[in-house]
Amino acid sequence: MMGWRIAAVLLVLANVVLLVLGQMQPPPAPRPPPPAPDPEIPQLELIALDWREAQSTVPRCYTIGPFATLVQQSRAEDRLRPFASLIRPRRSEADRDRGWWVFVAAPSRPAAIDLAQELAARGVEDYFVVADDDLPDAVSLGLFENRENARARLNRIRRMGFDAQLAVRREDAPQFWIDYRIDPGERSPWRFILRSSPGATHFEIPCF
Repeated sequence: MMGWRIAAVLLVLANVVLLVLGQMQPPPAPRPPPPAPDPEIPQLELIALDWREAQSTVPRCYTIGPFATLVQQSRAEDRLRPFASLIRPRRSEADRDRGWWVFVAAPSRPAAIDLAQELAARGVEDYFVVADDDLPDAVSLGLFENRENARARLNRIRRMGFDAQLAVRREDAPQFWIDYRIDPGERSPWRFILRSSPGATHFEIPCF
């Protein structure tokens, strides 16, 4: 009986010693952070699967765009061609702002030429006489993307005594689209195209 008690006491003492020794061990060193990705190595990009497109039992048609240039449209068409059973590139026109226009209007062409000569004599540069549909005779003093730069030019010309004006110039700009058809069981990389084409959209249309 005494032997069992001694064995139990020794077992308890051994556990206490192991516990103390474990607490005395230094904490494990922190793991080093993962290495930064090499910018020269392209990263793998996963393209999400459009289940509605893949599980359809009938052909579906979509349009994607607008693309700003024919080059962007052509690249998107190249990506879609292996997956689409029919592709139809198209073009549309959109009204957009060109910038802020500073000008001085004149009542006639001869008056506009005289006005341009007077501006030149006062040291004004970067001007020319225009024949606009809305303003048949005017002296253009610059087209600016930044409104503050346009106002600075406007105020300078007005301080010289000329009746300078400021207007927004607009123009019809081409936009490029792609209509395409996907057969049942197929899917297209349209998400990847949207990522590389800021401003483009993708939506379903009636099949053509």
